[in-house]
Amino acid sequence: MAIAEEPQGNDPFEDATDLQPSSADMSDGILPQLGILLKFPDNLQLRNPRNTQTAAEPVTYDRKLPFFGQQAVDRGFALPLPFGISVIGVKNSQLQEITDPAVALGKGFAPPPGTPLVPIPFVTLENVISRTSSMQVKLDAWVLPNVNVFGSVGRVNGTADLDVVVDLDQIFPPPVCTPISPCGTATGHFVAGIDATTLTIGATAVHGWDNFFLTGTGSFTDTIGKKSDTTVRSVSASVRFGRQWIVGQKTVFAPYIGISYLDYDEEIEGVTGLPNAFPDGDSLEVRYRAQSTNVDKYSGVIGLNVGFQNGMGIQAEYNKNQSGERFVLSSVIRF
Repeated sequence: MAIAEEPQGNDPFEDATDLQPSSADMSDGILPQLGILLKFPDNLQLRNPRNTQTAAEPVTYDRKLPFFGQQAVDRGFALPLPFGISVIGVKNSQLQEITDPAVALGKGFAPPPGTPLVPIPFVTLENVISRTSSMQVKLDAWVLPNVNVFGSVGRVNGTADLDVVVDLDQIFPPPVCTPISPCGTATGHFVAGIDATTLTIGATAVHGWDNFFLTGTGSFTDTIGKKSDTTVRSVSASVRFGRQWIVGQKTVFAPYIGISYLDYDEEIEGVTGLPNAFPDGDSLEVRYRAQSTNVDKYSGVIGLNVGFQNGMGIQAEYNKNQSGERFVLSSVIRF
């Protein structure tokens, strides 16, 4: 979105989750493996929240974030390292629908830039499909034990394919088009380039119990900087539910499923020519602008997070609906 959107689920290390290992993993109510999984110093060990025995030494949480971190530690919760840097790649394909088209027409020549564009019911833009790929760099911080805020800057590249259909008889009256010699309709295929810099802001809330986790994310993306022939905006939200497994006390695997909402809007501008549109062989030149939004806004989500003992993690996710799909691959390091 983003997204992604964008952006898009968090590593299970980031959840303020009360891990519940078996009794064989505990030593006097202490969870030593958390020092590996969450990169805590050796002397900062956390107790099992279900064990009434407190740690032998008071645990002091000395990081600035999250707020109320000491209270969470006192209750036995495992806190992640508060800051993260992520690199996110997204590949997206989706069917769009057109609203508010406006055009300027020329016979044999293109209307110059700055020509007023007016809504004309006899011109339609159809079969709009956008195909984009983006790369983003995201910074995030845990401001509360269960709330993460983030911002990312990315580059979106791709195309928006569309057909321009013009009823020439309605637009060009006699003597250009006549009942005896009708012009009919002219259809031209056009590919609008998408090349924009985007800014995304958002937040994620998490909840964990036993080895399960639930996350909810919302974000907003807008085009920044120099404008191309397409402006990109999106609003996204998602809910993900999953379970985590600790392997060898060094790696966490966390598959999940969920539902995502994506309202993806584009403002498409461009010029296209329809050659030999008129009986005399002249071309029809169309300068156009239109708003475009994705047809199917809800998608099913399936994904996997993998976290390592050095504070790094990777995520792969697939979103699918009736008219489009989205792939997300990201890596993160916390500090």
